[in-house]
Amino acid sequence: MYKAIPLPYDYSDLEPYIDAETMKIHYNKHYKTYIDNLNNEFNKLNFKIVPIENLIYNIDNYSETIRNNAGGYYNHSLFWKMLENPIKKGGYLPFGICNRIINRDYGNFNLFKNKIIEKAKQRFGSGWVWWILNTDGSTTIVDTPYQDNPQMYYDCEILLGIDVWEHAYYLKYQADRVDYVDNIFNVINWDYPNKILNQYS
Repeated sequence: MYKAIPLPYDYSDLEPYIDAETMKIHYNKHYKTYIDNLNNEFNKLNFKIVPIENLIYNIDNYSETIRNNAGGYYNHSLFWKMLENPIKKGGYLPFGICNRIINRDYGNFNLFKNKIIEKAKQRFGSGWVWWILNTDGSTTIVDTPYQDNPQMYYDCEILLGIDVWEHAYYLKYQADRVDYVDNIFNVINWDYPNKILNQYS
């Protein structure tokens, strides 16, 4: 069976940028529902459980129900790890190889951040915005609909992902997606993309 990963921080640790109530609902309702639905579908069809990464890379071989719930499970499992209390990390700005790659590919952090905000504005309806590492070493900012992710389409590594479904921000930000995406940069765990980039440097 597919299992939820433990949330790597307390529900209130990302406040004031992401409120505790949103984190509780997001983790315990939305995330766990994706997992339950995915397991139920596999049981119903008598499918053998495969590593979630393999499922994502071969998602076109499965039904829309499996696609949506596998994506919801996988995307959120990554998303939880991409966030952190900035006080514990000593700040919210990118550092190390992550900072160097951002400056190389986007000019500076503010231009990078604005590009992600613009991509989030352009994502019509529910979905995600991603920063990905391509096979040639370049990075790209892309968006995907619903619970799709770039690894369903491209050979890439996911460096960052931002959930732009309304359930990720509506309690605090109402319909202001831009304000939410702007503020989420205060709680990005830059260790996450740094570890991936260091593997390819």
